[in-house]
Amino acid sequence: MRKFIRGLMNKLGYDIIKVNVHSDKKAKIIKPVKVGNFIIEMPGNNPQISNYKYEPDVNSQLGRLSVCTAQKYPSLTVLDIGANVGDTIAVIKTAIDLPVIGVEGDDTSFRFLEKNAAQFSNITLIKTFLGEEQKTLSVSIEKGGWNNTLVPSEKGDKQLTLKTLDDVLKESGLMKRTLKLLKIDCEGFDTIILRGAGELILQQKPVIYFEYNRSNMDAIREDGLSTLLALEKFGYESVTFFDNKGRYLLSTPIQSHELIAQLHAYADESRSEIAYYDVCLFHKEDKDIETAFNKGEMERR
Repeated sequence: MRKFIRGLMNKLGYDIIKVNVHSDKKAKIIKPVKVGNFIIEMPGNNPQISNYKYEPDVNSQLGRLSVCTAQKYPSLTVLDIGANVGDTIAVIKTAIDLPVIGVEGDDTSFRFLEKNAAQFSNITLIKTFLGEEQKTLSVSIEKGGWNNTLVPSEKGDKQLTLKTLDDVLKESGLMKRTLKLLKIDCEGFDTIILRGAGELILQQKPVIYFEYNRSNMDAIREDGLSTLLALEKFGYESVTFFDNKGRYLLSTPIQSHELIAQLHAYADESRSEIAYYDVCLFHKEDKDIETAFNKGEMERR
């Protein structure tokens, strides 16, 4: 009957599309979700449930990037900042079994992260929020428990202590590992966290992969563009852009300020076909990784 009704609708130029609504009412429902070769439990209000169901290869470029980086640096440990419930760790572990350091500050997400990470080997989990400097901040928390978004506000109903990534790594005795791949997905705080990782970037020159969400940055008055371009001073020469579906868009020298500024201006959650980018930067010493990775991604388009 469903196919018959859909066929009639198609003849009239219409189609039926199931819309998934992950409301807060579903937060206490636990959903098992297949991510790569693993099953990851998520709270029912997490939109990643639909993302992995309908686009099972979502985020898979991070796994391929891990493989490319590990080919040059076999002792690689991946830094997963904004590890959420562990889905990106599953993506990485599906592609290659590397040690991963997962950092997550949200209470609910961290509980799921701990449970899901039990199926992996060589995992280090750290519960903390990160920032540009160590300080206590008044914030309002939006999308708590599934896509935790911090909005600094004097009227914020929660006080959070932020640490820098440099300090967390040193306190945990992890700075001496081969930290050649840094992934950040922290809902607008990504470039703020990068500014708190100067020592890591200077010492290890990691491949940097992070979400570039202008809408989220605008909401907290974060000038992410200047931080992205400032990475040129650290020896980063190339920037690769993926659209929010994880599809390779383009690669450009970091000196292409005007082009990068135009890409910055285009992405918009409410008005654009591209809501945000995933951005990958390569240090000049890792031109070989950049070439191999981008060639593979272009061939997949």
